[in-house]
Amino acid sequence: MTAPAAGSTGAVAAPRVVVTVGTDHHPFDRLIEWINECLGQHPERSAACFVQAGTATVTPVCPASRFLDTEKLGALLDGADVIVSHGGPGSISSAWARGHVPIVVPRLRRLGEHVDDHQVDFCVKFAELGRIRLAQTPAAFAEFLDEAARDRRGFRATGLEGDVSATVERFAALIDELVARPPRRPLLVHRARRMRARPQTDNVIPAAIGSLPPGLNPAVSTNWHATGSPACASLPGTANEEQE
Repeated sequence: MTAPAAGSTGAVAAPRVVVTVGTDHHPFDRLIEWINECLGQHPERSAACFVQAGTATVTPVCPASRFLDTEKLGALLDGADVIVSHGGPGSISSAWARGHVPIVVPRLRRLGEHVDDHQVDFCVKFAELGRIRLAQTPAAFAEFLDEAARDRRGFRATGLEGDVSATVERFAALIDELVARPPRRPLLVHRARRMRARPQTDNVIPAAIGSLPPGLNPAVSTNWHATGSPACASLPGTANEEQE
C-alpha cells in the first residue's frame, strides 16, 4: 500500500499545539492533566503537541520542557497552529501578536495555582469580547482541541486592535505593583480609635489587642501575600513575561 500522492485526500495532520503555563512558580498540574487526558484519547496528536510545563509535578505525555528562553519559546509559538495558555496577560498577548485566539485555562487560587483569582476575572472579560476561548472545565477544553483539529480557522484572528495589547500590558504592570507591595498592617492610630470606641469605666483596664472579641481584632490582609514570598519567581534565561 502506497502513501497518498501529494494533493490527494488523506488523513488530516494533527494541529501543532503549543501549551505554555508561563513562569509563575505555582505548579499548574491541572492543565497538564487535561492535556494528558486529551492526548490519551488521541495519541496520534502527541507528536504535534509541545508543553512548557513550568513547575508542574505532572509529566506531560508529549514533548515538553519546564522552562524555555524567550527565543526558543517564541520560535515554538511562531510555528503553532493552536496556542494553549494559562491566564497570564503576557502569554495571552504573545498569542495575539501571532494572530491567534488562544485556548486559555485560568489559574485558580483555591487549587494553589495562584495567589488569587485575577486570571479568572481577566479571562472572562476577554472571552466575552471573543479574544480568547475560555476553558474552565475538562470537557470544554477537550471540545476546543477537537474543534481545532477539525477546523483551525476559529482559533485565528486578524486586526486585533493595538489598544487591547496596551490594556493587557497595563493590567500586567498593575499586578506587578500589587504583588510587590509589602503586606499592609493597620496603623496604631486606627487601633487606638478602636480601643477608645469600646465602653469603659474608670476601673476597667482596656483588654489587650489579642483578647478582643473577634469583631474587634484588627485584620491583616493576606490577599496578595499569603505566604510572604514573592508571587512570581524570576528565572535567569526564561521568558519572564507573566509576573502574574
